[in-house]
Amino acid sequence: MKKLFITALLLCSPVLSAGTLFQFTGKVTIVESTYLPGKVTFQMDAGHSVCPAGAWLKWQKETENNKMVYSSLMTALVSDKKVRLYIEEGDDTCTGRYIHLVK
Repeated sequence: MKKLFITALLLCSPVLSAGTLFQFTGKVTIVESTYLPGKVTFQMDAGHSVCPAGAWLKWQKETENNKMVYSSLMTALVSDKKVRLYIEEGDDTCTGRYIHLVK
């Protein structure tokens, strides 16, 4: 399980680009697996003006990355840990660019 966490963090924690991003940190409240492996949809108890708390958030990259992020979100949900999500400013689709598990 520890290896899974480390792998997920490494895959999901690239150096942030110079683009304008907003971030918010909160707890995952729902993870939906309906659209896997193409994308992961989930909700958090935190948000931003464009993507408020309770809005459906998305993660959509390549299949293996989606599976790792799904695993990380499920881990955060069941362990009651927080997640920090980064979204590009102006992205009204609420699609995450980077994601971190935090204390």
